[in-house]
Order: sequence, then C-alpha cells, then structure tokens
Amino acid sequence: MTSRRTEELFGFWGAVFELFRIALRAILSSKMRSFLTVLGIIIGVLAVVAVVSILQGVFASFLSQFESLGGDTLFVRPNYEMFKSHQEGVRRLKMTYEDALAIARDVSQVKEICPFLMRTDTIAYHGRNDSTQIIGTTESYPQINSFFPEQGRFLAPMDVAARRKVCIIGQDILDKLAMPLQSLGEEIQIGRGTYTVMGILEKKGGSFGQSEDDQIFIPLPTAIVQYGQDAANSIFIEVQVRDAQKMDDAVERISAVLRREHGLKFGDVDDFRVFTRDEILKIIKQFTSVSTLIVGAIVSITLIVGGIGIMNIMLVSVTERTREIGIRMAVGAKRIHILYQFLIESVTLSTLGGVVGLGCGTGVAHLTVFILRKTVSETFPAAFIPYWVVLLSLSFAALTGAIFGVYPAVKASRLDPIDALRYE
Repeated sequence: MTSRRTEELFGFWGAVFELFRIALRAILSSKMRSFLTVLGIIIGVLAVVAVVSILQGVFASFLSQFESLGGDTLFVRPNYEMFKSHQEGVRRLKMTYEDALAIARDVSQVKEICPFLMRTDTIAYHGRNDSTQIIGTTESYPQINSFFPEQGRFLAPMDVAARRKVCIIGQDILDKLAMPLQSLGEEIQIGRGTYTVMGILEKKGGSFGQSEDDQIFIPLPTAIVQYGQDAANSIFIEVQVRDAQKMDDAVERISAVLRREHGLKFGDVDDFRVFTRDEILKIIKQFTSVSTLIVGAIVSITLIVGGIGIMNIMLVSVTERTREIGIRMAVGAKRIHILYQFLIESVTLSTLGGVVGLGCGTGVAHLTVFILRKTVSETFPAAFIPYWVVLLSLSFAALTGAIFGVYPAVKASRLDPIDALRYE
C-alpha cells in the first residue's frame, strides 16, 4: 500500500504511521549500523541521566535535612567570601563561643542558641580503633535539631560549665567500636582524652552522604580545650527565635551584637554572615539548578556529535536508496512524503538511542550509588530521576534527530524521479 493510498484511507496520522513503520523496517534491517550511528546519542543521554540523577539525589537529601528545621531557625558563620580563598578566611576570621554567649545575653528575640564546632578525630575502645566526627556543642543542640538520646541523657548545663569529659554517641559508634548495647558509663578514647558515655542517640539515618549516627557529641568548652585556639575561633552558631514573624528584627539585632563584639566600625564590611533557613534552601536550589545546567551544557556536546553521526548515515542512506525513492515517486508519492519518510526515520533512530541511553543511564546511576555506599558512605543518597529529566532527555534526542535529519530528508525529496529510477 503506497503512502498516497494510506493517506486517503486513514488520513494524515495513518500516513505518519505507515512512514514510521517503514522507518523501523529500515533501521532494523541493519541493526549494527543503526546502533553505531546512535552511539553518540546513547552516551550523551546516559551521561546526562546518570550525573543529573545522582546530583538530584544528593541535593534532595540535603534539602530534606534543612526543611526538617523550623522556619524559626537561623545560622551564623564567618563571612569567608570576604577573601579570595576559603582557607584564608578560616585563617583570618573568628567566630567564638563568647560571640554566642553575647547573642544569648543581648538579643531578646532568641529562644535557644546552639554554638558548635566540628572536628574529625580518632576513637578507641578496648583495643578497637576508628575515626568519626566530633561535635563540640551545648545542651541546646537537641531542641533545635530534634535529635534526642534513646538511652541516658544529652549534655547537661553542668557538663558544659565544668568542662566535663563526657560524651553522647551515635548508634554507628556502637558498631564501629564493638561496644555493648548498654554502654552508658563506659569510657572511650577520643583523641588524647578519655570520655565517659552519658547517652546514646536515637537512630536518625543519613543526610548528604554523611551518617548522623556516626557522630560523638562533647561539651563545647571541653572541645575547645582539646582542639586548641584554631577550634575556638571556628565556631558556628544556630539560633532559634521566639517568633518567626519577627525574623528580620532578630537578624538585625544579632548583626548589631556581632559587629560590637568584633569591633567593627561604621562602613566596615560584616565579617560574619547570618542565614535564615529559607535563604539556605534558596541557595541550595539555585546551586542545584546551576549544576544541572552546567552538566547538561557539557554533555550536550556529545549529543551534537551524535547528531552529526545521524546526519552522515542518513545521507549515505539517501544515496543507497535513490532507486527506491524514484520508484515511490513514480507510483504517486509526493515530495513531502519522501521528506517525511527520511525525517521520521532520523527522529525514530535518535529517539530509540535516547530510550536506550535513558535505561543505561538509570542503571549506571544506581550502580554508582551502590558502589559509593560500599566504598564511601552507607548513607549516600539514592539516585533520584525527576520526570523532567526523562522528558528532557527524550525530547533532546528526538530534536537532535529532527535537526540533523532535515538536510538528508530535503536532499531525498528533491531528487528527480527520472534520474532516481536510472540510478544503479
């Protein structure tokens, strides 16, 4: 049945279906050549899907961590952006425990304040050794972060005031050091100090590839004594305000107190930054969008190379099927039908490559996460493939086929029927 008769019987979509069937037959008649032709498309889509889905999974995990905090929470840290490098900022800027105490004392809008520092250190228990993240903080940490002990208690005000060598451990520490389930009162070695376990935290899982159960909490003043002046000058502060509706007032007042404590004069740039939870979420989302666009832009080069490959093979196909084109024209096919035939073949070929790339990319993403969980962190976030990534990948593949298939299709449709029939 010719394209003309098909169009008469079934209309436009019937003709499209017939041309699609012809395209599939042409593609499947030379499977290896078709596969090699779309290999660039497959690799491009695979890379986009794999990289973007892993990034989306990581950022989704990070977002969920901050979204779990209330809208009444803000964060204070040194303004490292003042300097050309982060390392220079760490060396020259200070944020101290005294700053946190001044905020608690002079800012009436503050409900809870939680200064903290983080270090990675060795830990030991009865001959078993490992390392983990040590967080020096105060008794306010559980209230702000909704992280409470399952056994025993968290740090008490007296622990902080007296610089006691006590600690609260996460569930993973029990496994790391082969400690008994009932470990309250046991002593473990943290760096050069010996600490008594006063509490075991509830299991919370992972966030951003970092297990929140693989942590040990000690009193902030004790941590400052153990880790020295550099640690004392590298404090971060979480603040919970009394009224989220008056967050701007709280930020202004905290800024005024810190400028006074740091001796900043009128016109001096703040050497600290205050972030609300919403601002942090906005920054994370912007970074996610920019990262995705950059990755997409880089990998799109592969799709362009794949498109050139499709155009090349379609030109060869036009040459090989010149006599076939002449016969179709002789029995009534219009030039527009010939154009559609080769254009649909090009789009079908590239779209099939996109489908294969999508499947392979999904598999590579999950395999990569599996490997990272085995080698880096058991809590590394699962790959997350948004629906727009699927639609964008397939659309981009189809568009690549359409763009690079136009010239071969136009060339085929402009062949002279007589010359085409004579072609050998």
